[in-house]
Amino acid sequence: MAIADRPGHLREQVEKMLRRNRVEEMRRWNGPSRCIVYHAPSLGTKPTGWLSWSVRPWRVLYPHQWFWDSCAHAIVLSHLDLELAKGEIEALLYAQRDDGFIAHMIWNKAKMHWLDRLASRVYPSRYTSPYLQPPLLATAVEAIYTKKDDKQFMSAVLPAVKKYYHHLDEARNFSRDGLLEIIISYESGKDRSPEYDEVYGTTRLWPLPIMHLVNRQRRLGWDVGRILASNSFRVKDLLFNCVYAQNLIALSRLCLAAGDGEAELFCSRAKITEAAILSKMYHAESGLFFSLDTRSGQERQIRVSTVSALLPLMLDSISQPRVDRLVRGYLTNPSEFWANYPVPAEPLSAPHRKKLQIWRGQQTWVYTNWLIVRGLRKQARRFPQQGQDYNSIADTITDKTCQLIEQWGFREYYDSRTGQGCRARNFGWSALVLDMVYNK
Repeated sequence: MAIADRPGHLREQVEKMLRRNRVEEMRRWNGPSRCIVYHAPSLGTKPTGWLSWSVRPWRVLYPHQWFWDSCAHAIVLSHLDLELAKGEIEALLYAQRDDGFIAHMIWNKAKMHWLDRLASRVYPSRYTSPYLQPPLLATAVEAIYTKKDDKQFMSAVLPAVKKYYHHLDEARNFSRDGLLEIIISYESGKDRSPEYDEVYGTTRLWPLPIMHLVNRQRRLGWDVGRILASNSFRVKDLLFNCVYAQNLIALSRLCLAAGDGEAELFCSRAKITEAAILSKMYHAESGLFFSLDTRSGQERQIRVSTVSALLPLMLDSISQPRVDRLVRGYLTNPSEFWANYPVPAEPLSAPHRKKLQIWRGQQTWVYTNWLIVRGLRKQARRFPQQGQDYNSIADTITDKTCQLIEQWGFREYYDSRTGQGCRARNFGWSALVLDMVYNK
């Protein structure tokens, strides 16, 4: 029996995995002391022996709190334990700066290994990174709120959530067209995706080019304005902006439910961002969408096909012909993204890579599967004549994702050809499969 047919069993497995990754700590560095509970992406296994100090960075990969991982955990926990889900959001908001910024990573001081401590000396804060991640916060808050119409929770967090999205608009909407810019590939959530090779000027993204960029940004005092002006790395990232547009709409709904007067403002911003994605990032000849290289004031499409090219399926205003072209021409095309276990980070037609690397090659990630399935469900509602087909494709991706979990557990990613689980075990965001099943 497929795991999708027995959500109770899947729920038990998710609960067990998240329990293993639960972190409880006292935070005293950004306001009053608070006991914080969150879930690390993967605490892994504790190495032993006299060489444990050297191997630990590779055995315990993700002990800290990552922004869009925590948003995923909160969404999953909204089905399991609302108090833990709220705690995940509150842990992120504890780290919010006065200007609204929330870092992509908050250090777990008790689990810092020597590589972490080395990196933390470079960053401007002893407690967080200076970077962003895809802004999924409003969707996570909405997932919690809608489970129980919890106006008390929403009222408590809404001012900080709004402040976060205002900061994004002020600091990263540099050209005022609604498209946010990222300043390093870490911020996209797809650290080493091949779409950034042209911007870095090399196909070898780890570790030297990224380390060189981090050091250059350090020399610029971590000032975002100066960093953007330096033109060392400026990208209007497709995934980042699709997530941003959808979360502005979610935030607008939250404001409307709370009787907050800024609901229309966030809705208007979402429409502007979507319009810019659909006009500037669309390549009519291929039917795909691409990120933009915005160095030196240009807006040049980075025409490298990756799973990101499918994410405009999430948008509210994409036309049916464009949806159908993405779905028929690419998503379900066996020569493109319709692998044995879809959806791979790169199309099957891309140059073969002997070894799977993060966000490069034929690897399937549950996070992007979740985003694509949400998009397909939305387009099925928008275009009822194609609704059955779109929902059927979403069902297949959900079932295939469940098979990956059943066979290999919650892994960081999977080989889209064989299904083999790869890299970190007990990986938190792969629990998004639970949300896919509940919304099937």
